[in-house]
Amino acid sequence: TPEKPASVAHFLQCTTRMSGTESSTEHAEWTQSSRRKNLTNFLEQKIRCLEKQRKEVTELKTKLDAAESFLGTLEKELQQSQRESDQQQREEKEKESLNEELHELKRENKLLKEKIALASQKKQHFECEIKRLNKALQDALKMECSSSPEDCLRKSEMECSHEEMRTEMEVLKQQVQIYEEDFKKERSDRERLNQEKEELQQINQTSQTQLNRLNSQIKACQMEKEKLERQLKQMYFLTSNYGWNFHLRDPCLPTGPGAVQDLQKYPTVSGMLPTCFRQMCRTRRMVSPQKRKPMRRSTRCWRSTQAEGELG
Repeated sequence: TPEKPASVAHFLQCTTRMSGTESSTEHAEWTQSSRRKNLTNFLEQKIRCLEKQRKEVTELKTKLDAAESFLGTLEKELQQSQRESDQQQREEKEKESLNEELHELKRENKLLKEKIALASQKKQHFECEIKRLNKALQDALKMECSSSPEDCLRKSEMECSHEEMRTEMEVLKQQVQIYEEDFKKERSDRERLNQEKEELQQINQTSQTQLNRLNSQIKACQMEKEKLERQLKQMYFLTSNYGWNFHLRDPCLPTGPGAVQDLQKYPTVSGMLPTCFRQMCRTRRMVSPQKRKPMRRSTRCWRSTQAEGELG
């Protein structure tokens, strides 16, 4: 009958619609599950990437702290070497001044010796003159005792000459006393100068010993400085792999108002801290480009994020 084909066609249409609805539902469920799976994989990859970056940043922080402590130690040792060098220069200047004083004392000692020799000659001359006058006086007294009455006039003349001789002898005695006092004073000055000379020689010997010891210490400090510079170069080589640049201020650089313009050229450790912090933050953001594998992983994360945005 004509009704049976119509019912069969209607049944086939219903069956086709139901199968299409079921297939569309399954396709939607499969799409949603694939989205969830992709999102889960993306989140896991991102977590692993962030965890690895966190570990690398922690390691870099540890290395930064070690480098800062090492650089601080180097700066202290360089300052100590500079202080020892300044002390050596001061001691050399003191030694030069002591040598000059010693030379001056030697010259004064030579002059005093010449004065003493001259005073000794004068003393000998006056002693000879006194002996001669005493002998003449004794001869005159003897002649006075043995003189005859005819020599009275001559006696009076001799008395006048005796008075003059006594006056001259008194004057000579006073001069001899003055020369003796000068001689004693010069002798005490000479003894004092000899004592000061011995003290200065001892001071000079002590200064020479200290200078030799400081020279040996400076040589040791220079060797230690060279060793520290080699270690600093090795440290710079290691830190340069992470894009860091450390500079130590040279203690030999000039200081003062004219040296302010060179602060940016030769920063100190305290001035490096903001720069190091900025470099550390930059490294935290850009640590993945320093290695190829983290960079690929970051690229995959960025592509997954872009795919998620497109799916959303």
